[in-house]
Amino acid sequence: MLDQSGAKVPGTRRQARELALRMLFQRDLSGGDPELAARAFEASFNPEKDEENGLEMSAEDFARAWPLARDFFLGVCIHLEELDEAIGQAAANWSLGRMSPVDRGLIRLAYFEMLHRDDIPPRVSLNEALEIAKSFGDDDSSAFINGVLDRLMRQLGDASPAKEEA
Repeated sequence: MLDQSGAKVPGTRRQARELALRMLFQRDLSGGDPELAARAFEASFNPEKDEENGLEMSAEDFARAWPLARDFFLGVCIHLEELDEAIGQAAANWSLGRMSPVDRGLIRLAYFEMLHRDDIPPRVSLNEALEIAKSFGDDDSSAFINGVLDRLMRQLGDASPAKEEA
């Protein structure tokens, strides 16, 4: 999708992932009930309610991306223990506590998609995490995230839900 100037505009799924990452980051730092955290995030950052919210997203884009962002966020929260156990095993010599909150959130989100979203190919989840890391992570984020997610994706092998149904 291109804007009026011809610049590439992120799609709804990318925007949803970015919103979900922001919520995961916030929850990582403050904890709390995921449903309440999602409601508070929407109330605080919906451009329709606050045009100067810092998200650089139109009210229309937010409205389109919000339902999926909320689903991604709540899905990660529901499956957090399962995700963290596998991520901890795949991240050789790295505990989850040592990871940056951005890297940890992106890995959790992408791995959640790989396990629980049959409509998203695992390679797409990995690539999207790497693209988002370029904007939100540090200089080493992409390589680190790629290594962990690639290992997780290889472990899925024939056990991935999409392959079982094919």
